[in-house]
Amino acid sequence: MMDKTTDKKQDEKDHCKEKEKDASEEYAKLKAKYSLPELNELDKEFSLGTIDCSTFLLRTILDGINGRIELALKILGNLIQPESHIADMHEAEAFSDEEKKKMYELFQRMSGYNKEFIIRDFDYSDDSAAVLINKFYKDWKIIKQDFLRVLSKMKESWSSNNLAKEEFGYFG
Repeated sequence: MMDKTTDKKQDEKDHCKEKEKDASEEYAKLKAKYSLPELNELDKEFSLGTIDCSTFLLRTILDGINGRIELALKILGNLIQPESHIADMHEAEAFSDEEKKKMYELFQRMSGYNKEFIIRDFDYSDDSAAVLINKFYKDWKIIKQDFLRVLSKMKESWSSNNLAKEEFGYFG
């Protein structure tokens, strides 16, 4: 009984490795055709994980990148217009008006990309997907640094040295 389970798990692992190899080979062709970034770089930046070889490999990559964009938009949105959650309000207070203005500009930029990614999903072609991946990846290096500064400031807002006395109202 144990051997069948072990064999089945090994077969699944082998099958996944084969699919991943097929996806890597297919991506290599697309990379050459469209001058795309290295797959391992995209995975490092956007946590793509295992990608199955499919008819629309670039669409899968677009989805992974857009997932990262959506996470950043959620975080920025909570800072720009905090709900009545104490963490959102606390972190938003850590930013000056000028920093919030820059944050909003970053939010606008990323929102534009988010809509582009959605449009590409609805009106898909490998050509347009490749153009968008290349365009965003070049811009990502700047966006990422700006976003990391926001995240660092959010984290710093929780350090014991930076905690100001906050007045707490009704929580119930």
